Formats: sequence, C-alpha cells, structure tokens
Amino acid sequence: MREDAANPDVLVVGYGPVGQVLSIMLAQRGWQVTVVEKHIEPYALPRAVSFDRHIGRLLGTVGVADALVPVGEATEDYVVVNGDGQTLMHFDLERDSRHRWPETTAIYQPGLEAALVERGEQLSNLRVLRGHEAVGLTEKDDSVQLTVRTADGEHTLTARWLVGCDGANSHVRGHLDVPFSVSDYAADWMACDVMPHDPAQLPSGNVQIADPAQPRVDLSAGPGHNRYEFLRLPEQSFEDFNTVESAWRLLGHFQVTPDKATLQRYVAYTCVGRNADRWRSDGPGRVFLAGDAAHTMPPHAGQGMCTGIRDATNLAWKLHLVLAGSAGEELLDTYEAERRPDAQRAIDLSVTLGELIGTIDPAVAGYRDSALLSLSPQDAPPRTAEEFARPGEEAVKAGLFQEAADGMFAGVDSRVVPQARSSRADAGELCGGDFVLLTLDDPETLVEPGLAGRLRDLGGEIVHLTPDVDIDGTYTAWLREKVPAPAALVRPDFQVYGAARDRTEMTELLGGLLKAVGAPS
Repeated sequence: MREDAANPDVLVVGYGPVGQVLSIMLAQRGWQVTVVEKHIEPYALPRAVSFDRHIGRLLGTVGVADALVPVGEATEDYVVVNGDGQTLMHFDLERDSRHRWPETTAIYQPGLEAALVERGEQLSNLRVLRGHEAVGLTEKDDSVQLTVRTADGEHTLTARWLVGCDGANSHVRGHLDVPFSVSDYAADWMACDVMPHDPAQLPSGNVQIADPAQPRVDLSAGPGHNRYEFLRLPEQSFEDFNTVESAWRLLGHFQVTPDKATLQRYVAYTCVGRNADRWRSDGPGRVFLAGDAAHTMPPHAGQGMCTGIRDATNLAWKLHLVLAGSAGEELLDTYEAERRPDAQRAIDLSVTLGELIGTIDPAVAGYRDSALLSLSPQDAPPRTAEEFARPGEEAVKAGLFQEAADGMFAGVDSRVVPQARSSRADAGELCGGDFVLLTLDDPETLVEPGLAGRLRDLGGEIVHLTPDVDIDGTYTAWLREKVPAPAALVRPDFQVYGAARDRTEMTELLGGLLKAVGAPS
C-alpha cells in the first residue's frame, strides 16, 4: 500500500457486493480508493441468491469469473404455481453458447463476496478499513471529509468524491437527508437459509408457490445451499413469526426437518419498494448513493443486488473519466438520470411479482389463477438479462445516450451488445471497461481522424470487425440485424451509446458524445 492511499481519490462507505465492485473498478483504473466498513469481519451468511447474465459480465470485468464457478450454478427455469400445483407462469432460462454466463445464476453470496475481497486485496491502491463506522460527513467545493469512529476514537478521512454503499440504513443517505418515494406494497416475509445434509434428498425446486393459504418460495442459493421464504399471515404477530420454531414449522411445507438439514439463518423482514428522491448531494455534488442506500425492493425478481451492481458500474466509469480530466463533472449528472428510473423499473416489477405471489384472499387468488392460466406464452412479460440491462425510455432521453435514428435499435436487446468470442489472445470481450466503437466498415473511411484521436483520448478504441476478429460473426450479425447499422459505439457497461450508418452520422455521433461528456477540446 502506498502512503498516498491515506488521501484517496474516492471514499466508499460500505463493503458489501456493491461497494466491492465499485471500489475494485476504480482501483483497477489506477485511482486511490479507501473503503470504510463498520463490521470487523465480512458477513458470513447469504442475502442475495442470484444474479443475471449482464451482472455476470460485469463481474467478469473485475476478474472474479473463475472464482465464482464453485459457488454458482445455472438456474434452469422460473416457475410460479398455485396452491393446487397448477403452473401459472413458466420461463425456461436459456444457456446460450455465445455467452460466458447463463441467463440466471444461483449464487452463494459469501462465496461471491470472498472472491471480490480476494480480488480487492490484489490491488495495492485499494485500502479497506474494517471496524471504521461513518459518523459524520462534511462536503466542500473540492473535497469530502468523512468522520469515522474506531476503537481508538474518531478520525477524519478526506477524498475528492464519496459514495455511500452502506445499505438500507445508510448513514450517508441520512446525512444527506434524502427522502424516499415508497411503493404501496409492504409485506412481511421470512427468509430461511438451509444447508441440506444430502443435497440430493432436498433438491431446490426454484419455484414460487402462490398459495393463498401460505405463499412460499423455494430457491437455490448456490451449490449445497437452499433458500426458502414465507409470507407472514395476518393472524400471526411479527414477534411469533420471527422465531426458530416458526421457521421449522414453515419449512415443513417443503419437508425440510432438522434431521435433513442445518438451518443457517432465519430472518423476518418487511418487503417494501423504495427509491431515494436524490442519488447525489446538492451543492458541490461530491457525494453519491448506490445500491440499497439508494433503493430497496422485494426479492421476487432477483434484482436487488443486480441493480446495485449496475449502479456501481455506471458510476465507476463516469468517475474515472472525470478524475482523469477526460470529461467534465457534468457527466456525473447522468448517473442519477440513468440509474434512478432503471431502479424504479426493477422495483415496480418486484412489487408486481410480490403482489402476485403473496395474494392471500382466496377469491382474488382464484381470479388471478384463471387469468394466468388463460395466457399464452407470447403474453408473458420480458425477463431476460438484456431486458433488465437495457436503458428505459427515460434513461435514454436524460442520460448519456444518442436517441436512435429511425430504423435503428429495432430489437428488444439491441441496446446491449452481445457477449461473443473474439480473436483476442486473452479470450476477453471486445467490449467492457472503456468505450469501444465496433465497425464493419474501414475505420479510416468512416471516422474523421481528429474525432478518432479524441475518442482515444477518452480511453476508447476502434475495432474493425473483420472475420479474423469477429470469429463467430456474432457482432457482425447483431449490427446488421438488430441495430441495424455498420457501426455502434458501446459504453463501458456494455450498453450502446448510439450507432451510425455513414461518415456524416459518425461525425454527429462522436461529436455528440464528446460534447455530452464535457471532453476538453
């Protein structure tokens, strides 16, 4: 660790998965990052139990892909059944050979965090201060001062920027005095994390049971780990619900008994959808919120941690460009503009699924069952990783995106670049980490030299998709069929900034990007 780590570029409060990903992404780019975490030891029990394909790609960019293989397993389907066992919804979750990751991966969160912690320890410019609780914050025009309490007393840390990744009870959000927009949905659920003595005897069903007599869920939490969840019914008090006796009684719905499994954890909690009204401080604007500090949602769409990691990724590359002097601070305005509406989309879907599964009125459940049983598969809502990752209409209009010209971006997933093999010696992706201009045409004829140079000053690169580079033709087919255009500019988070069909449109595309980020002339 270098001595100048004591005066970091960025302070991160909280070292769960969101804080871990954010701090690693910044440190990988060479910035001094200090993390403060009030807990001495990492939390040893699971909370999140899955991530989608897009998050897998993002985790791959921080170097933990191989470490996740032993603690993750592909989820084959998403199933909702009613109390009579009738299938109300069923989605096959694909394992596409073109992608490094399955559509959904069940994960043992302590294994994920251990991999991220190990990766962070490899970066000499990343300092993690455990046993340091944030208790005060002062924002200045050019810096942020954070007061932390330790066993030795209070200390002050100073950085250029600060990000609160400190969970639903965020000290940082409390300091900013930011209110929430809260959904109408609220329900008490119990999560039970179980280790089967013989996994073959208690296979995970990966099923959500919309039984009005007792709504419940059976999920994989990674190899050798199961997660069961149960709705609190009105006749039971929260205090009686949140007991080990109640947990074992409810686990009996799945034939889970003490002789078959170890109960690692049980916890009752209130599900609610909340989205902070501001994700950045007023005034100098040097403080940001990410992850559960900015939003919470019911678990039924599996998007809580995923949404937080998307926050971290979005903010990391934008902070990098501003710290490097390649972009103006106005670029950071696009963080909330893009991420807040996308978080709201995940909240709304999670609430919808929570209400669907948690219906306890038999008459309402009957209407629900009739309606869902009458639907054809074509009526099912989208649920792919690309659909979750694709920016919504609000984000496209308010964030760092070029609005599509007529005829472009026709496919539902065309705002997210495919994950495909290339001829790179390290077998890495062509995209991710920096801006990448993918082009079928000769770059010298398509891109004005001055703009090409300014794109490289922004950290971007231009990739000519010859057959030797695009070895499977995946990127070529995507540009022709889904965009459709001979060139597309891809952001560091795998989302497409915009596309161009000729040199004139390319000049507009790159000129618009450079102006939008406030790049120096």
